[in-house]
This record gives sequence, structure tokens and C-alpha cells, in this order.
Amino acid sequence: MNIITQLDMPPPPTETHLIIKSIINNNLQKLKELVKETNIDVLYPCKEVNDYITPLVAAVVNHNADILTFLLHQGADPNEVSTNGFTPLHYVSLSKAPAIFVEKLLEAKANPNGTYPMFNPLQTAAIHDRDDVFRLLLLAGAMITSLPGAEDKCHDEKISQMIHDLASRGDELCSKIRYFLDMEFAVSEKTPEEVFKTFDSHMLLEDPQTHLTMIEGLFNVTGLDAEKYKLLSIKWLKDTGNLDPYIADAVSRFPNIPQDYVEMSIATLHAVFCTLEDIPNEQALDIISQLLNQFSSKESPDIWEAVLLALYVITQKTKGTNSWDQNFLEKICKTISPFVESRNTLDIRLLTYGTFANLLSVKHATSIFASVGITSVPEDILMSAKMKANEKLKEVLKQLNDLLSKPSMDSEDSTVLPESKKKKKKKKKNKEQTEKQEEPNDEVCTASSNPTVGPVLESTSNEKPFHVQTTKSMPRRWVQSSVRWRKRLEKLVSTDESEETRIGSMIYVDKEEFCIAQGSNGTDVFLGLRDDGTEVAIKKMYKRNYPLLKCEEEFLRLPALDHPFIVRYIDQSHDKHFGYLVLQLCEYTLKEHIETHDDDGLRKKLVSQVLEGLSVLHCQARPILHRDLKPQNVLIDVKGRARLADFGISRRLPKGQTTYRTDKAGTRCWMAKETLSEKDNTKIGYKSNSDIQVAGMLIYYVLSGGHHPFGDISHKCENNIDEGNYTLDHVQDVLAKDLIEWMIDAEPKTRPKVEECLKHPFFRDTDWKIEYLRKIGNREEVKNCRNADQELIYSLEKCAGSFKQWKDKFPPELLQKMEGKKKPYPENTLGLLRCIRNLHEHYEVDAAQVDVMEIYPDLFGCVYKFAKTQGWNSETPLKEMFLRVNISTSFTSTSPEEPLSVPVQESQPSDLK
Repeated sequence: MNIITQLDMPPPPTETHLIIKSIINNNLQKLKELVKETNIDVLYPCKEVNDYITPLVAAVVNHNADILTFLLHQGADPNEVSTNGFTPLHYVSLSKAPAIFVEKLLEAKANPNGTYPMFNPLQTAAIHDRDDVFRLLLLAGAMITSLPGAEDKCHDEKISQMIHDLASRGDELCSKIRYFLDMEFAVSEKTPEEVFKTFDSHMLLEDPQTHLTMIEGLFNVTGLDAEKYKLLSIKWLKDTGNLDPYIADAVSRFPNIPQDYVEMSIATLHAVFCTLEDIPNEQALDIISQLLNQFSSKESPDIWEAVLLALYVITQKTKGTNSWDQNFLEKICKTISPFVESRNTLDIRLLTYGTFANLLSVKHATSIFASVGITSVPEDILMSAKMKANEKLKEVLKQLNDLLSKPSMDSEDSTVLPESKKKKKKKKKNKEQTEKQEEPNDEVCTASSNPTVGPVLESTSNEKPFHVQTTKSMPRRWVQSSVRWRKRLEKLVSTDESEETRIGSMIYVDKEEFCIAQGSNGTDVFLGLRDDGTEVAIKKMYKRNYPLLKCEEEFLRLPALDHPFIVRYIDQSHDKHFGYLVLQLCEYTLKEHIETHDDDGLRKKLVSQVLEGLSVLHCQARPILHRDLKPQNVLIDVKGRARLADFGISRRLPKGQTTYRTDKAGTRCWMAKETLSEKDNTKIGYKSNSDIQVAGMLIYYVLSGGHHPFGDISHKCENNIDEGNYTLDHVQDVLAKDLIEWMIDAEPKTRPKVEECLKHPFFRDTDWKIEYLRKIGNREEVKNCRNADQELIYSLEKCAGSFKQWKDKFPPELLQKMEGKKKPYPENTLGLLRCIRNLHEHYEVDAAQVDVMEIYPDLFGCVYKFAKTQGWNSETPLKEMFLRVNISTSFTSTSPEEPLSVPVQESQPSDLK
């Protein structure tokens, strides 16, 4: 989608203004003359970009750093918006300008969040694949926000992928943000119970941008499940014993929370306070000070009611108010007194008088109240309180009114308050009988923040299937997602209920037209629907093979395996004859996808996703071996993501061991060399590197468009695997071949771990590769390129190919500038490498405008392979470049024994073959 076309634009300009033309022509002198007597921030027509832009934007669009610097020195506004709604920061991504332009604009106080409400510069950078710009904006404080329309979901996913990519390269900020982005996606895709199960260990994690914790984010979820999220949030804090720690942490974070997010923290705190019998005096003093500061912001009147609501509950539930310093009390009263004025809403006035009433027990209360103008309770406030079902509020307001009507009495001499205390004690004594009736009314809590509402119950999944015999009375709910299966699902929705089979909270129709896959061991997969309308795949298997189904279920229910690249578990059940496993509905198997889709550009992404999914299995404290990787066991979901599936014969390594011995298992042509055996009863030793060899075969299958490295003729394939005979002719990418060869090595010990696969140069971006070439250019062998050893030159040319004509492709003016009066660079690969090094070391502005990887597309792969043969990659500083954060750490447990909600029982070889 071109985001420019999404905006309401005036008629496009038909000409380009002289000032903009001078910038396009790189004529700084002409520009200086034209802007002498002109406002430098005026919008001028520019037909080249179909927009009315400032000269500063023109400098960005035309990648002219000198003119940009001149304009900024002249005071040009970096936040001026074009007619189409874009700032100069937007145009860095839209025009593919070098990242240095972002740095210069940010130095000039450009707003990293932009000014247009639809697309901010960060979103624009993600949409246009500018991870360099994206990272700079993040570091400058740009906020990650979702795009508004359903059609923009793919862009949200792009932002998520960019965050994860940066995190995987060790970016500390993104390593924290990714959890919150994953949570946001999970909320839109999963049930509240599933979300809490997935992120249980991250609930108190702090978002480095908003300084809100994850539990606060979930408490403030909006939409149909808003109330459920509120209840589950409070329940989680209570069940885990985190109520007090949360309050203390919230108070410490409060000053750092941006104004736009403060209300979320206040709302959560209010609900937490509603659950407490008493609020500790120290906590009350700390949080009240923070809340009072919110009234000093005239820009955020929206949160004043939330603040007053929290103040009311705190003053009501804190028993140590008598010990509060009089100056502190006067500050509270003086700060909130303006809210009793009639210009405020009735609810705000009611809460304010209620807070004053809660402070009646303090010394000299009435004199303090009188000093801020509180001398009576208006009739409309008393009437409003009577109309509300809140007995405590009615009671304290009556006491306040009675006391204020007797000006000679101060609160310390009052005879009304002791009676109130007696009533409180009486209520406390009968708390168990009356709690459910009183608590929602007494504490100005909404139902959503009331912890006494019954606990949230998870739906049971062990109900036995039964056939529905009733007549359909209303249309079945269906949340449409799948594209491939839509027509069959339409038919399923319209099927008479008498033909449905129910499994717990799901239905399917046991007819061939709704069977979407058939596996080994008599397994059928049917289309199904949950009662909430979610599309599902129901795996049906005969009871005699039920242990395989149970094994798969136990693995998929592990919290650590709830991952974007592993098929999602939904439910399970069984009846007299069959077992059922209910999974996320996907569109294709990898085999079907490769056979029907020709998009080579997506295949590299699929390869990465398969390896990331495998890394989740292998990087557990006790690694999980898949043991049945093949094109049919990788599924492609509706978003085009690859997900590992079919864990029926998977096994978890015993504690402290690296090998699992069991009977032969797997699929012909998709088994590692060391697991092949002619004897069926031979015990086979499976290791993580057994999965790696098969994953290498799978990667070749994807990148080659459906070929097998050990041959496409099945009766010859296994023999070739055993003998190590392979061909990679269907893949041209040098780096891809290098990775595949490493993975399918006949010797298990020399194969890489999955983490090493993911940090292979095949998956690295252009910036990384340029940095690699620059460091190669710093080696002594390359520094000495003009007098290099002829044997080295010969070996390099033989391995890397000849780049003798490299100067013909290099920008001639730039080359002349770089060589100057020095001795020219030699016309060989060493000369090119030294030239690239100097370009990026000494000519940064020029380097930003020259795409070396595009000019010499084969250079990196050839140089990498040569460096590998020379052992350079294992020496400093190159070896440090291959260090990266494990890409699976955000989804796997780091503890020696990860806590599991569902125990995984290690089946013995004799149990599951």
C-alpha cells in the first residue's frame, strides 16, 4: 500500500517551484539567493513528489546533506508538515535517504513521533523496510503504535518483525519492547486466558517507552473482553502475591510515565486499592503526592476524574490519616478544592466532597476545609449521593454536612465520628455475609475493578463429543480469517446442527468435504469452529494411536512453545473410539505452498521462520527433538508465516543428556544419516544435530522450489543420505549453499547448532555485510593491496572470482576523489576491498549514497567463503561479529527447570514408537 494515497490530498502540483528546483539541481548558491527575503518554512509545489513541501523536505528527498545542513543552520523547522501530512523524518524513508539525515534532523529537535495522526515516521520507516531509520527513531523516543485500519495489519506485523530482528541483533531497547508488541498481537488473536498463560512470567516487566508494566497494559485492554482482562489482571496480582509489590513499583515508576499513559496506571492502582482492606500509611502518602501533581497539568483534564476516584478510595481506606502532617493535609485540600465548583461535572464534584468527608477524622478538619472555601455540602451533591447505591459515600457526606452545619465544632471534638467507627467495626464483623453486596457500592469501584466478582473459569476441554439433535435457531458465529478454506467454512456454518459433532466448545461435520488433510496412522484433519467463531483444525485419530496425539498435545501445551512459528494448541478431547486435538487452522503445508507459490522473495523468510521455530525446541533447558521435520509438517498460516507442526514422535532429552535412544522414527528421505538403520528393532541415538541435518534438507527444499539435496528419486535418496552424495545445483546463492552444506554434513559433530544457523551471514542485513567487508579491508593482507603477495591474490581470485573490472562500475568522480594524488587502487579484489574500507571510514556522506552491495552483488559471498578458508572468520575482530542474542530467548525459559503448566511425561521407547 502506498501510504501517500491514503490521505485526503489537494490537486497535485503541476510544476516545481524555483527554490525546490535549485535544491534538485544541487545549486546551493542559487538557493541562498532565492531564500534571502523568504520564509524558509513555506510550502512550495513539487511535481516530482506530488506534494507541497518545504525546502528542508526537498533536501531530504534529493539526499543533499550540505543543503540540509545549511537550511537547519538558517533555522528551518524540522517539524513542518507537507500538504500530504509528512514531515522531513517521514520523507527520509519515503525517499530512501541515508540514515544520517535522521540524525541531523533529530539534532535539530525534530519530533520523532511526527505531527500527523495517521502515520508517524516510525511506522513509515517500517513500511518502507528502513530498519536503520527505525532504530534511530526508537532511540530518540518514537512511540510504537498500531495502525488504525484492519487493512494495515500487515504493516503492524512488519513493525513487529523489525523489532524482533533488531532484538535478535542485540538491540537492548528492542529486546524489551518485543514482549509488549507480542502481547498486543496476542490480545487480538487469543483468548484472555491464553494471553495470561503465555505472558505469565512477564506481567511485571516495564515497557521502556511508556514505563507501564504488562499487567497495566492488560488491565486497560479495550473491546469485548475488556471486563475479563480487568478481572484476570487483579486475580493474577492477588494469586501471585504481587499486590503490595505492584503498588510500590507503580509509585516509583509514576514520575517517568508519559502523560498520555498516566491514566492507565491510575486506573489499575484504583482497582488494586479497591481489593485492599487497608492501605499502608506510607504507600498512601507516596501515591497521593504523585496524584496531586497530575492536577498541575492543565493539558490533561481528561484524567482528573480518574485521579479523584483514586484519591477518594485511598483516603477512605488509609487508617493513618490522623498522623498526617497538617501542611500535607492543607496541600490536599487546597489542590482539590477547585473541583467542587459548579462548572465541573456532578461526578467530579461528588468525588471531591467524598474525599473531604474521608478526612473528617483529622485534627482541625473543619478549619482546614473552611480555609479553602468548603463550608457546606450543596443539596445537589447530597441528592446525587442518595441516588447512587453507595452506602459509605452517603454516610460520610451526611457526616460532613452535619459537621459543617455546626461551625463551632471542630472534628477533633465531634461526637459523630466515633459512631461511624463503631459502624465500620460492625460491618467488618459481618463482612463475610455482606461483602458481595457492599463492596461494589462502598468503594466507588466499577464492576470491572471489583475483585469479589466470581473467579474466571476456563472452559473444560475433556467433554466427550456428542451429536447435536436440536434445530438451528440462529446463525452460527463465525470470525472469518482463512482465505483458502472460506468456501468450505461457509458451507460448514450453514450445515444443519443435526449433522454436527460437538467437541467441548467446538463443532465439526464428519464428512469427506470437510476433511482437509489425512496423515499416517489413520489421522484425519477436519475444519471446525469454536463457539466464539474461531476457525480451527480438528485432528481426529483412532484410540489405538491416541498416545501419539497425547504426546503432541503435551508438547504444544508447554508455555514456551506458544510461539509465532509453532502451530498453536487450542483444545483436546476424546470419546469411546477417537482422540481429538484441536489446533490453529492454517492455509497450506509447506509442500503445498512451494508447489503453488513462486515468490522467491518470501522463501528466505520462511527458512528463517522454520529455524526460529526449531530454536524454540532446541534452546529449552532440556531440549526437545522434533524428529519428524518434513515439508508436510511445516504449516503456513493465513499471514504467510511458517509454523512447525506434528510433534507426535517428538521427545525431550533426559536431564543432563544430549542423546535420546529409541526405536527408529521419522519419514523416509527426511531422516538424518545417523538415524538410518536396516534393522527395525535397533535403538537409535537421536541428538539435536539430527534435527539440524533434516532442517538443512528442508531449507534446500524451500530455496530450490521443491528439490531434495540428496536426490528427488525416493528409492535413491536414502542411499545418498547414507553415503553423503548430494547436489545443490538448484540454489544459486553462495551463502545459502554454504549454510546448507554446513547443516547437512555427514558428520553430526561438525553440524552447527540452530543458534549458529540463525547467525549465519545468509540471514544478515546489508549494514552487517558492509561492516564485515570494512573489517576485512582493515586486515594487513588487504592494507598491503598495492604490494600484495601474488599467491594470496591468485588464491582470492580463484575462490572469489575476478573483480578486475571493478573500477568500471564504481562512481568515477568518487573514485577520483578518493584516489586523489595517491597511488591508484589495484584492479583486483584486494584493491576493491581496500577501497570499500576507505569509503566507509573516511567518506561517510558519499558512502551513504553508494550501494556497494548492489554494484557488486556477488562480492560479499565470495569474500566470506575465502575468509572462511583462510580462518579469518574465527579471528578478532570478525569472530565478534558473529555473536548475537539467541533469537528464541523471548519465548523460552532461562531457568534450569522451567515451570510448566502442563507436565511433559517422557514416554519410553516402548511406549511411543
